[in-house]
Amino acid sequence: MPTRTHLDDADILLTRKEASRELAALGIRRSPGTLAKIYSTGSNGPPCVHLGRTPYYPRSLLHAWVRRQLTAPRASSREPRRPGGWPVAPAS
Repeated sequence: MPTRTHLDDADILLTRKEASRELAALGIRRSPGTLAKIYSTGSNGPPCVHLGRTPYYPRSLLHAWVRRQLTAPRASSREPRRPGGWPVAPAS
């Protein structure tokens, strides 16, 4: 699946704190500090844009990043991880 790297006109920009809450609502716990560290170390975190020095996370790109991170279901840890193939919702 192609990765979206652009903003839609209607996309909502979230601060790190808001992005952290959005992820928590999806069941993924990442503190604002963890999001900052992931970004600064280039550790395959969610994409963000900047306005001056302030980072913002486009909601649609944050959700697409989560779907790309999910693996396919496994019955045990001995099974290799496979991409989940979870659909990335189209931008509205």
